[in-house]
Amino acid sequence: MIMIKKDFIGENHLVFSFPEEKRFSFLVAREMRNEMLRIPEKKDMKITIDLERIHFVDSAGFDFLVDMVREAERCQFDFELVHVLPEVTELVKLLHLENVLGLCENC
Repeated sequence: MIMIKKDFIGENHLVFSFPEEKRFSFLVAREMRNEMLRIPEKKDMKITIDLERIHFVDSAGFDFLVDMVREAERCQFDFELVHVLPEVTELVKLLHLENVLGLCENC
């Protein structure tokens, strides 16, 4: 079973983390999609995904993250990734997604 921790910081800031996962895989992405469906109104919210323990993201994980960026633009909520480990940052750069995912240093 995938362990996703969900914490509210104030009324409009939701933080997701993965205390028992090291990989943001297809299974994690599927569970995150389900979690996002449970949030009826995202407008004016801030959604943070804490990748502190994630050492690898597969193609389904990146697909989910890119979809989140698009949904944030469409539904007008803030989305951010935090505590991204160097291994994941390297994958993001290899896929040229640093600008899309907001991980670029000199944008």
